Amino acid sequence: MAVPFFIAKRHLLSHHKIGYISFISIIATIGLAVGVAVLILTISILNGFENEIKTKLLGFDSHIRLRLFYADVMDSTLAIRSELEKMPEVECFVPYIHGAAMIRNGSETDGIIVEGIAESDIRRTLVVDQFIRRGELRFDLPDNRDGIMLGMKLAKQLGVDIGDKVYLFVLQPVSGFSKRPRIVTFTVTGLYDSGIADYDDVFVYTSLSAAQKLFNLGDQFSGYQIRLKDSRQVDKVTDYINKTLGYPYNALSWNDLHSNLFEWLRIQRIPILLIFGLIAVVAVFNIVSSLMMIVIEKTRDIGILKSVGLNNRQVTRIFFYEGLSIGIVGTLAGFGLSLLLAFAQNRFNLISIPADVYFMNSIPVLLNGWNFCVIGAIAIACAVLATLYPSYKAVRLTPSEATRYE
Repeated sequence: MAVPFFIAKRHLLSHHKIGYISFISIIATIGLAVGVAVLILTISILNGFENEIKTKLLGFDSHIRLRLFYADVMDSTLAIRSELEKMPEVECFVPYIHGAAMIRNGSETDGIIVEGIAESDIRRTLVVDQFIRRGELRFDLPDNRDGIMLGMKLAKQLGVDIGDKVYLFVLQPVSGFSKRPRIVTFTVTGLYDSGIADYDDVFVYTSLSAAQKLFNLGDQFSGYQIRLKDSRQVDKVTDYINKTLGYPYNALSWNDLHSNLFEWLRIQRIPILLIFGLIAVVAVFNIVSSLMMIVIEKTRDIGILKSVGLNNRQVTRIFFYEGLSIGIVGTLAGFGLSLLLAFAQNRFNLISIPADVYFMNSIPVLLNGWNFCVIGAIAIACAVLATLYPSYKAVRLTPSEATRYE
């Protein structure tokens, strides 16, 4: 066993004359563990929020929406379909209708957004099944009835349940300045709950043919919903579509449609990480103070060791090993603490939050191995760097000064 490592172990594990030093060393290790755990949990919670929101948004939205400027409708143009089919990144694309309407049941009326997609196509671009709480995703019913799927909050407000009829109507112009409503009857077949108020309160889903009938579009539709094989290519493919097709076609990615939300998620990371990172900084100062106390207590011992031949490099290595030991133990303890708290939160939902504000009813924690590696490496590096000043003070001690008052 190397002499510097042996002495470092004795410094950390043996009983000190000043009992406070042992306590400070323990506090330094605990402080580093808490700092590591807090940083890991903070990043994991931010990742969990972003992943949960993306999962829910992709459940109700495709990667790319291709439509015309000024909300014009299009028909099944073979040229557009051939261009989309030639793109290797595109997994599938389906026509859809997006339009505003009113929904009514009895005396209750509300404004809604109608999304019309063929029942055979909706599962190809959307993942809404995981959010259905009652009923099923079914648009084509016996006796030529049209099915519709509502958000649970909207259904509660209207006072409807599975199997009930609702009336959708839009205003269409007639002669002169008057408008008369076009009314279509639908049967409620499913109720969904995503936790995102922008969808649950407003969006309803029905078949493409029923939406065409409601908006009197014939065989026309609003555009194409496009799903990619790799969602990370969404911005690249969107730019390519816009350059290839040009005006009047306009492709918008799901990042574009929800840019404000993702910008909010990105901006909030910086202050949150800075604030919680200060906990780790405090732990580093605790390590410095702990090692400085060891220098003060072991002044005589350091002088004796240098008088018998211990050189400055070996003295520096003693404090290097002490900082490295505190860093490794504190980091591993922080890993264990973060894993324990993350498991408890994901398993038992210890901390709940209002779903109408945060799009979910509990704090999600998404652990990532890369975060453990980066934060662990930074924590150990900081613990080692914290040894620089104490080792510098120890190296400057001369045997005569260290033993003068002994």
